[in-house]
Amino acid sequence: MLEVSQNPTLRKVKGLYRLIRVAPVMTWGISSSLLGLGFALAGNQPIRWVDYGLVLLFITVTHGVVSHAFNDHHDWLSGTDRDSPGILSGGSGIVADGTFDTDGLSMVGKNAIMLTIVIGTLFWWRIGWGVIPFLAIAIWSATAYTCPPLRLSYRPLVGEWLCAFPAVAACAVGTFYVLTGTIQPAVLAAGAIHGLLAIGLLMHHHLSDIPADLRAQPPKMTTVAAAGCMLSIKQSHLVGVVYFTLALLTGVAAGLYLHPVLLITVPFALACAWLELGTNPLNVDDITHKEYLLYWLVFGDAAVKTAWLLLGRG
Repeated sequence: MLEVSQNPTLRKVKGLYRLIRVAPVMTWGISSSLLGLGFALAGNQPIRWVDYGLVLLFITVTHGVVSHAFNDHHDWLSGTDRDSPGILSGGSGIVADGTFDTDGLSMVGKNAIMLTIVIGTLFWWRIGWGVIPFLAIAIWSATAYTCPPLRLSYRPLVGEWLCAFPAVAACAVGTFYVLTGTIQPAVLAAGAIHGLLAIGLLMHHHLSDIPADLRAQPPKMTTVAAAGCMLSIKQSHLVGVVYFTLALLTGVAAGLYLHPVLLITVPFALACAWLELGTNPLNVDDITHKEYLLYWLVFGDAAVKTAWLLLGRG
């Protein structure tokens, strides 16, 4: 029997799986979608599980394939993925090991966009025009984040605020809309909180890449890289602390005024901020270890909220 590494087709399939990067897709998109599902179930809505399955497929294709394919493509060409010492960052590694070349990745991304349009058309047919803004946010975020001429991830603040945050928040709000046909303030707040937690994790994710990002052509000036230039790389992790603190404060306010389940944010955001504060931005092993823990915390925040909403049904 041929090994996977010796079979070109199986190697491509394995490469596509690596490209998707299950951990970030689960933590950013799928877990945010769980919040929308939890609020819909808490309202005793009759759930159309086929539609929810399409939501999960759309998130996986948009984030896992479109976004990551273009990100790997352009970050390899700029040089940052070639130089990054990151273990969890620095791309999926499928260009470095020859599984795909950059042209092949570009084609994967373009084909995945076509698939998202097909899924989006199904949503429009089943739900109506109200889903269009959520679909547009997803495709915009997946492409504008890395693709020229915008390359928003290459600029401080705008990458997370114009792409990452709206995309993550839209996963929660869009899921709730698909399942109920409405939008509620508590769901908006839940999506925003999860977006802030996800951005904090994204800032941590970029720490290992700072030296390579600054050497890239064009330089990839992420927010933590900009903080490293203005302060020092040793203090760049404070950006993540700020975002986790914002999530904490938003959770307290939303929990008191909109829905008590959002107070669950408090211990998770505190734990994230504490881990981030203790991170050594110059130690890749420490960054990697803390990132695994942050994945569990951010996903756990959404999972516990969803479970709490289900337990409170009726």
